[in-house]
Amino acid sequence: MEKYKRLSNDFVMSKSIIIYIYMISIFLYFILKFIVNDASVHIPLIFRIYYITLSIILFVLLKQVRRFYKRYVSKIIIIFFSLMIFISSFGFIMKIYDANSLIEIKNYINLSRESILLIETFASYVLTEYYLERRKLKIESYGILILIITCTLLSYFSNLTILFVKIIYTVIEIPAFIKIVMNLKKSNYLREHGWSIIKVYISSTVLIFLINIYAFNNGQYIKDALIEVIHFANFTMLWNFIISRLVKDPYKALSRSLNDKNGELDELNHEIELGNAKLESSINLLRSKEYLYSTLFRFMPHPIIILNADNDRILFVNKQFLKISGISKKREIINKKISNYIDFVNNNAENKDYDAILYIGNQKKFIKAEFLPYYENVSWKLLLIKDRTSKVLVDEIRKEVENKQIEESIRREFLSNISHDLKTPINVIYSAMQVEKIYVEKQDFDILKKYNDISKQNCISLIKLTNNLIDNSKINSHYLTPRLENMNIVEVIEDNVMSLVEYVKLNNIDLIFDTNTEECYLDIDREFMYRIILNLVSNAVKFTKDGGQICVVVNESDDKVNISVKDNGIGIDEEFIYEAFNRYSIGGNCNPDRKSGTGIGLFVVKQLIELQGGKIEIKRNNNLGTTVSIEFRKGI
Repeated sequence: MEKYKRLSNDFVMSKSIIIYIYMISIFLYFILKFIVNDASVHIPLIFRIYYITLSIILFVLLKQVRRFYKRYVSKIIIIFFSLMIFISSFGFIMKIYDANSLIEIKNYINLSRESILLIETFASYVLTEYYLERRKLKIESYGILILIITCTLLSYFSNLTILFVKIIYTVIEIPAFIKIVMNLKKSNYLREHGWSIIKVYISSTVLIFLINIYAFNNGQYIKDALIEVIHFANFTMLWNFIISRLVKDPYKALSRSLNDKNGELDELNHEIELGNAKLESSINLLRSKEYLYSTLFRFMPHPIIILNADNDRILFVNKQFLKISGISKKREIINKKISNYIDFVNNNAENKDYDAILYIGNQKKFIKAEFLPYYENVSWKLLLIKDRTSKVLVDEIRKEVENKQIEESIRREFLSNISHDLKTPINVIYSAMQVEKIYVEKQDFDILKKYNDISKQNCISLIKLTNNLIDNSKINSHYLTPRLENMNIVEVIEDNVMSLVEYVKLNNIDLIFDTNTEECYLDIDREFMYRIILNLVSNAVKFTKDGGQICVVVNESDDKVNISVKDNGIGIDEEFIYEAFNRYSIGGNCNPDRKSGTGIGLFVVKQLIELQGGKIEIKRNNNLGTTVSIEFRKGI
């Protein structure tokens, strides 16, 4: 039922308007009949001029309002009014090219009547199908357009008769007319509420059909006149309807919409005025709070910085910050990046008293910078600064004094150890020489050999200690440089190990040398390698019990050479591994029967190895003992 109501609303016209249009059409025809000559020809042509003029006016108006109306309906109207222009214009074109052919003009008028009837029929059919069944007949509409144009042209340029065209048109009109009547019967609402242009079309079509039957044998002139009046009235009625519904109504709707919008805008303006009043009140409140905060920040005893939350640029600083930073005027720092003045650092055990550094020219101050969360908002953030420079400097001085005390204690202990390490071998050698003199006189060579070995062992200890002291001194003064020569490292290591076999054996320890290659040439310093092997073997002796074993192994691979000194002694402490190569570091796990040493041996070894382009590593074995590994890259 709703779709029929839509149809009635779109097509209903006032009964009085319809009667008025028909009466005016009849009256106009009679007026023209008395004015023009040959009314059967000139009145239809005058009507055609009327059709052309109103169709063009409709096109101009429709172009402005198409966006307010249904596109499909606008296209249908354009198609059928275009046909009216074409049909109406064709007669004048014929008259221009063939002014004396009255027969051709009359044939054109008869053909145009049939075409106009087809246009009215199909337009009514297409619109009722769309509004009642929601069917869009675009292809059929363009087909009618092509058919009428083709028939019109063929009737003029060929022998196509009016009768044949009429038959073609009638074949199309009858089913369309029947469908329109069926659609109209479905609309009880349409029948009950006023007159519609569809009703008028049906009535006028039936009337034309009856006129054609009545005038089949006589009254041709009356028939033509009545049909012309009916078409004229239908066209005028449709034109007025379209102007009213598709032009006036959209503009009225637009006007109502604009009035509604103006009303809404007035309400919105009133709300905006109220909002502006509230905003002005809020602004005044903010200004008072801003003044309060500004006064508070200016006179705070601690340095304060306000930053832009988006780009960390400085918005405000108080006098205390200017004082601590040595800046005389605020404008020198406002809108500058905070990173230009303060470097934020990680707070850890070393700098627990500060987390930022304030740079003042070439000087710097240690500060505690804290962002206050209670004073943050979306646009700025507040930074509170505490100067911790004095405390940091005092702590640094205290640490420096403590370090000096520790160094002095280590130095005294070191000197004490050195004096002991120097005096003990010398006393042993001196005592052995005195005892040897007695056994020389007794010619007891076994005892002499024993004391010679004791003297040799202590001489090796003295050589090692002397070399370490000299190397340590050169390292401190950056004077120690290697004399690199390309030589067979396997031979060098083996010679050094063999020279220490007897020394190690005196401690009831076996010294073993092994290699996976006989020749491997590297750029090394022979003296450095002797000191390295001597120190590492001596250290291994300290951590190895009687009956133990020390292995020196040389392994060559594709791109490197590895020298390892491995013992099966008690091993060094896990904690000592990380500081074994520090100066004056002394391990606590050495054999109580051996001397503990000075603590510079491994330090010197590491420096000697690195000067030759190598690296050293120390680790505790899984079972027992310690392994020291030296690695040299080939070609370096």
